[in-house]
Amino acid sequence: MISLRRLSSFIKMNKIPYNTFTFHFQNLQRAPRRNETWLCQILSRKDGEAVLQVFRNKGSEHAEEICLRENEAAIQVADRYEITWYTTWSPCERCSPKILEFVKNHPNGKLNIFASRLYYCEEPANLKSKIPKKQIEIKEKIQGCREGLRKLERHGKICLKMMTLTEIQDCFHRFVEFQPWGKLEEDSQLYAEKLKEITKEERKKKGKAATKKDEQTSTKREQRNQQRGTTA
Repeated sequence: MISLRRLSSFIKMNKIPYNTFTFHFQNLQRAPRRNETWLCQILSRKDGEAVLQVFRNKGSEHAEEICLRENEAAIQVADRYEITWYTTWSPCERCSPKILEFVKNHPNGKLNIFASRLYYCEEPANLKSKIPKKQIEIKEKIQGCREGLRKLERHGKICLKMMTLTEIQDCFHRFVEFQPWGKLEEDSQLYAEKLKEITKEERKKKGKAATKKDEQTSTKREQRNQQRGTTA
């Protein structure tokens, strides 16, 4: 039986209200009044059917934190698992370390994160505030969020991407009924370019590692072919 506490933390259902989804998941460049994160999760385990859940902020606790806590018991004994998140905001500086810790403690799976908008990816207008303390706080928050994205990108078992039309349609198909809004693809591309800029160094490292691995594989293949030719 699901406890009342758990019911208050997430909605275990296949559908969420249309207006709720379109309001919170719109990838606007400026998103006023969207001060909480909505997180749609697909949890797949090798030994069972996929489970759909919707999380949102509750009090001072973020949606990601609630989701990770609920997942602990769900995948504790799973041989293999894969989690896919569709979130309204990318993880903040507080949640990124907790996500990394969760994946570290459960290495037998993979986490896919698709975000509709980047959280504190650039300096907001109020950074020009004449209050020095406020400027420092915002700068630190921006730096923390950007560094968190870099660390998530760096992790081998975390896939971090922006939601495009494909992901939004897939999420909407599973949870609501989808009707595309204007400028969806255009704004998605803008966010994708910003994410590339933030994580470009990590992607370069991944590319070099993959190239080196391919070269090693090619060398081993040539050596085997030479040995076969000598034997023949």
